Amino acid sequence: MKYISSSILYAFLISTNLFCQNSLQRLDSLFNSLYTYKQINGNILIAEMGNIIYEKSFGYANIEKIIPHSKNSEFTLSSISKVFTSSAILQLRDKGKLKLDDHIEMYFPDFPYPNISIRNLLSHTSGLPDYNLYEEQIKEYPNKIFYNQDILPSLKKWKEPLHFEPGGKWEYSNTNFCLLALLVEKLSGVEFKTYIQRYIFAPANMKNTYFQTDTINNSTKNTSINYEFPWLFSTEMQNVDSLKKYRWRLYNASGFVGQGNIITTTEDMLKFDNALYSGKIIKTHSLNEAFSPTKLNSGENVNARRDHGKSSYGLGWFVLEDTSAGKIVWHTGGQPGGLSIFMRNISKKQTVIMFDNTFNLSLFESGFNAMAILNNKSIKITRKSLTQEYGISLIKNGVDGAFCRLSDLRADSIHYYLNEDDMNELGLQLLYAAKFKEHNDLALEVLKLNTLLFPTSFNTYDSYGEALAKLNKVNEAIFVYKKSLQLNPDSEGGKRALKDLLNK
Repeated sequence: MKYISSSILYAFLISTNLFCQNSLQRLDSLFNSLYTYKQINGNILIAEMGNIIYEKSFGYANIEKIIPHSKNSEFTLSSISKVFTSSAILQLRDKGKLKLDDHIEMYFPDFPYPNISIRNLLSHTSGLPDYNLYEEQIKEYPNKIFYNQDILPSLKKWKEPLHFEPGGKWEYSNTNFCLLALLVEKLSGVEFKTYIQRYIFAPANMKNTYFQTDTINNSTKNTSINYEFPWLFSTEMQNVDSLKKYRWRLYNASGFVGQGNIITTTEDMLKFDNALYSGKIIKTHSLNEAFSPTKLNSGENVNARRDHGKSSYGLGWFVLEDTSAGKIVWHTGGQPGGLSIFMRNISKKQTVIMFDNTFNLSLFESGFNAMAILNNKSIKITRKSLTQEYGISLIKNGVDGAFCRLSDLRADSIHYYLNEDDMNELGLQLLYAAKFKEHNDLALEVLKLNTLLFPTSFNTYDSYGEALAKLNKVNEAIFVYKKSLQLNPDSEGGKRALKDLLNK
């Protein structure tokens, strides 16, 4: 038997300790920088081997009442909820209640699409529609709340072909996981929420996790309120519940379960993480299958096309193709005002959990950066579109003040970027959505500036021409549309608009 000398062991322990200290410093630097640049408002928990190594809260759970986040803050999980639904299905498979290649019509004889399997639902390869399934019904019944029991009747009314042959492609659809929740109820004989609470939340000791539809537990003192800027020119965030444009998602779709609508804390998610490793929830062979890329009918792996690296999708989990740091699986969640990410390096038992209640789009990339730091890899600095800052300054400080702010932020290319589409959207929002007196003048200013910032883009001239025409500046609109058509002679929209203006 070989023994390691005390000096070698001591050197190893020192180097390991220094590495851990450096990782924690890098993590803290990353998140403090994100908060400085208004790119995080929520909770972060990072663990290794089941133990918390970094935990911090940023910003406010309730902006109006100035209630800061704490480790007890509760967040809407959105689509991360799908990992619980997947776990429930795999539990039932472990108990011999189903086979993953069973067709859904075996359990629901009136299901209108044959040959869709449970595996297709779990892997988003079914070809079923997403929330657009309910668009016409919402128009007809604007005060209706939809529940899982509405899915089969809605699919029968749909009468449209599948988007593709089951197993032929990958396309994310919340309908898949709502159907899986119905299947859990069918096979277990209990309500889906009861099953999840009894067989997943309870074994994992998740005492601060509940369904958003449970009004008894709703709106606890720890509930985080979701906020967004209503428009790119808005100077203050608003509670998303007050925003009409999100009513369909927050009201009409509020009755669905299986695809989302779960509320939890970062520490409860760590408990779930540890329960997965311990085998309390799912057998090891089922977990391995859940974390393996799905094969399409062609034999190729599903391509889930994520921005942070080529990824596939297993059974309720995204799977990163790059395994140089270990096997990494995750799920994200997003709804009006709320974003979340739950990442697991299952090779090294590393966990990253991040929740945000102000819809900071950099959250997902920040989660990958945190995982990179844990593995001593370089990170990708998350930059922020400067359009919102420019739009806010435009309202507060006027045209000249906003131009100075724009110039200042453009110089900070490490943290900000300028996006043609964002600027275009700001101008059109000012034109059509704003109600204050000078909104038309500011819309023209933004759209005109965009033509100068992106002079080779026909679309910037097209939008500027649209605004000029709307405000009856006919000669100027004709000039701008001609410029747009010089850059893109095939623009049918530009041709029609110019013809209408010339007829005037």
